Amino acid sequence: MILILTNRRDVTTDLLMPHLTSHAEVFRFNMDLWRDYSWSIDAKGYELRDPTGRCCRESEVGAVYDRKCMFDPVRIDVPAGGCAESWQRNEVMLIWSGIKDLAVHSGKCALIHPSPLGNWYKMRQMRLAANYFPVPAWQMLHGTPVQLTGDVVCKTNGVEPMGQGQLLTVGKVNPAQVDTAYPWFLQQCLTHSTHDVTVAYVNGKLFASELQRGNCMDSRIAAFNNKSQWQPCELPPEQSDAICHMMRETGLSFSRLDFLRDASGTLHFLEFNPNGQFAWMDLQNERGLLTAVAQEILRVHAAHCR
Repeated sequence: MILILTNRRDVTTDLLMPHLTSHAEVFRFNMDLWRDYSWSIDAKGYELRDPTGRCCRESEVGAVYDRKCMFDPVRIDVPAGGCAESWQRNEVMLIWSGIKDLAVHSGKCALIHPSPLGNWYKMRQMRLAANYFPVPAWQMLHGTPVQLTGDVVCKTNGVEPMGQGQLLTVGKVNPAQVDTAYPWFLQQCLTHSTHDVTVAYVNGKLFASELQRGNCMDSRIAAFNNKSQWQPCELPPEQSDAICHMMRETGLSFSRLDFLRDASGTLHFLEFNPNGQFAWMDLQNERGLLTAVAQEILRVHAAHCR
């Protein structure tokens, strides 16, 4: 059995399911519907039941795929005194983190797993990437002057909303007007870039797409508004090799990497997400992206269900 940890709104899981269920039994746990599930976990293992009564026993699980565990709504405002909902969410999330931890220990964690080299936060990513690609100059600061000049964009290290659910998207800022009382992540803006390029890395296989640059600094905005026109693209062998070598250094089996491409064809590294969305790059599986992900999950499953 394959255990997928996700949520009911994850279209990626919806698209991936047929590529798995034709080869193995799949138990889908939707984090946002956790109240509809029941579970018992003790020294002998875990036993989960979904709303239909289907049972998932640890002894029968050959692979665990951590797709996207999210609550609905994703975040709630917690008053200073705390609240029962926040406490319950934390307990449930830690339970599923524990199940993923067991899967890592037993070798059953498929594709999305911790790196043996620890976490890869953005500053570490950019230091590694600089060995393979140009990386736009960057500075994280607080209480010190901005060292970058010219066109600069502000970014974030995470996805915590600024208030009322609003996210800080990538946007141009005037370095002279940055209030250094706040923590900032600033980066040189590549005004000469012509395309956004994103690459799904699936254990050595690459799937690349490009988007022609417009006035918007954050390509996610166009995607949210369904106005993006991402197209499949081929990478030169030297760029493909560089990505594969870099990812092998991270110890990760999956990531989605973001770049900017300039008129000369050079890729400038921005970041990678060890569990980024990917299905939108190949919704009809014409390039085999869904198949590649499914094969990696099934490979782990087969190794533990013989």
